[in-house]
Amino acid sequence: MDKRHIILLVLSLFFCCSFVAEAQRQGVRNPRRTASANTSQAAQRTTTVAQKDRVQFIKKSMKRQGDSLIVDMTVDMSKLDLKTNYSQILTPVIGSETEEIELPKVLIQGTASNKAFMRELELNDASYMEFESNPPYAIVKPKGQLRYRQSVPFEPWMDQAYLDVEEDLCGCGDEAKIARTRVIDQTEKEVVVPPSYNVSPRFVYIQPEVEPIKKRREIGQAYLEYPRGKNEIFPNFGNNPSELAKIDKMIYDISADRDVTVQGVYMVGYASPESSVKFNTELSRARSESLMRYFMKNSSIPASMFEARTGGEDWAGLLKLLEDYPLPYKSEVLRVINTVNNLDEREHALEKVGGGHPYKIIYDELFPKLRRTDCEVHYTVRDFSLEEAKQKLETAPQMLSLNEMYIVANTYPIGSKDFLRVFDIAREEFPDDPVANLNGAAVALQQNRLREAEKYLALSDHSTPEYANNYGVYLMLTGKYSEAERYLKQAEAAGITEATHNLRELRKKATNVRSRRDAGVDDYDNNAETKPASRRQSNNR
Repeated sequence: MDKRHIILLVLSLFFCCSFVAEAQRQGVRNPRRTASANTSQAAQRTTTVAQKDRVQFIKKSMKRQGDSLIVDMTVDMSKLDLKTNYSQILTPVIGSETEEIELPKVLIQGTASNKAFMRELELNDASYMEFESNPPYAIVKPKGQLRYRQSVPFEPWMDQAYLDVEEDLCGCGDEAKIARTRVIDQTEKEVVVPPSYNVSPRFVYIQPEVEPIKKRREIGQAYLEYPRGKNEIFPNFGNNPSELAKIDKMIYDISADRDVTVQGVYMVGYASPESSVKFNTELSRARSESLMRYFMKNSSIPASMFEARTGGEDWAGLLKLLEDYPLPYKSEVLRVINTVNNLDEREHALEKVGGGHPYKIIYDELFPKLRRTDCEVHYTVRDFSLEEAKQKLETAPQMLSLNEMYIVANTYPIGSKDFLRVFDIAREEFPDDPVANLNGAAVALQQNRLREAEKYLALSDHSTPEYANNYGVYLMLTGKYSEAERYLKQAEAAGITEATHNLRELRKKATNVRSRRDAGVDDYDNNAETKPASRRQSNNR
């Protein structure tokens, strides 16, 4: 397919979907200068013909902005009565007594007229070359509205220029059927665009409560192998030596740590779901008891601290494994797991999904990962001095309480790299704690990690004034100014002094946004400023 056919196909599709106006809005803009001899003649055609059943030009402006002249208007076609085999051509013209520049045209075409236009481009080389060298601003259907925004290099004569629109009412070029409408009488004065204001918000942190007893636990998983029909552990069988050594090391390291006191060691056996629930429950219990007996004999921890627990069939573990697993018929498999309550019936239902193919994959690849025994060591940790806490933060942060981490953080300048790092570590160690998440959100906001901040704020306590302040800052940074004001006022009323500062910043930002919008920027396209035609051209090649 050659270049012409590709262009025609794209134009045709865009016309049918009414997307061309937006697609070409950022396209090539080559204003065409008209000879001064024609200027007076064109001016004489300026008309005040009644606008009934014709296009309207609304929300119009023509402003100087630095080295550019910005034309901005909306072409309203809601009252236009154009039959399917008719078309109109709108040509905006910037002019003065001596100069005129034509801007890219807008082609308004009925369905039949558009088809004829496309055929003409396909069959007539001259028409195609003219179209390619001087493309229109947009090709649209005769309905709705079109935003027309065009930037041209500013020249001195434009200081007193007007804006006309020539309307070829038949799309045929007949002078008798061309109306010229004065849209803007004179260029507005140069717009001074204030720079975008960057807010400097202040965040608040909550000091966590003191943890009376620092209770911790560490979990190790052992995937042990058993001879067929056996539940007793054979230390040298299969991969058992490495699995047992892993658990032994965890128990030893914790029990040998002088900063902790072991409170209990719990062996929790799990089974994969094949076979009956009764069989798997007994199997998981037997294997947890077997591992418990092994470490009671081979550990320095008193036997009274060991306890065996039964985990049974590990359906929760299976669901977690399935989260990122590319399994065929996955949605049906998940539906069965989540809706069939009887566990034996659930397994049988799984065997029937997709003719049994998904179950075979689960049986071979996922079930083995569920057959394990977890060793949970529960222990308490002593309190630390400030210097000890700083050392533990680097080597074993799980030993610290949130309050100890908060105290460490506040030994550094507020907002410094070290200050923020401590709160990040705290949130990682206590991912479900509302205070840790609120403080973590403050760190993320300060570093402009807005998506993370949103997630952490969702896990915070929404009833606190500190949350109201930090969430208000988040709303301000994401442009939701009205909502931000509501939350910041709520925080201010509760005595958060940082909220008072943030409200002042919010008002400065809102005033700045209004000023920039009045100057013609930040009012469309996600606050993107208008680019000159030459830059638009280079960006779309």
